[in-house]
Amino acid sequence: MKDGVLGPVDILFARITQAAPSAARKEMPLLAVCCLCRVVRDEMGPSLASARWVTQRMYRNTHGVYPANCLHTHTYCPRCFTQVMEKTIRAA
Repeated sequence: MKDGVLGPVDILFARITQAAPSAARKEMPLLAVCCLCRVVRDEMGPSLASARWVTQRMYRNTHGVYPANCLHTHTYCPRCFTQVMEKTIRAA
């Protein structure tokens, strides 16, 4: 994701996770968590275009759900993704 624009992988991921029929998913939300800084993607609407990245405490306060009790999928937040890509490009 660059400058708030979703890439095809982000859109595909959203479609797959939204369409996945799973009893466990219905009972517990599936949270996208940055694997480096541990912030949570807070999807405010039906599309990822309205998503924001918040701390786990803010997510808990906003939704009343403790992130540790949810299913996690690990990804990168935009800030960490940029840092990882810059390191990768410098190393190449």
